[in-house]
Amino acid sequence: MKNHRSENNPKGYLLPGCKTRQQMTDEFGWRSVKTFKTKLEKSGIELPSGSITLKWQKLIYEEFGYPPGVAKHAYKDV
Repeated sequence: MKNHRSENNPKGYLLPGCKTRQQMTDEFGWRSVKTFKTKLEKSGIELPSGSITLKWQKLIYEEFGYPPGVAKHAYKDV
């Protein structure tokens, strides 16, 4: 199991609503997490370490589009 520790999550639990880089990579159908990181870098998005929160997910989806299975309306209040 991967370590999801951060300042707000010192025990490393995968928080509800949060996603890993691998989960987001899989959603977009990209080849690897390295590809995901490269795309973020080219777009000027610098993620903090740890799990990807809803706020960051929305930012990423707004940049690259909402992949199939991800409902845009679920992020309207984020």
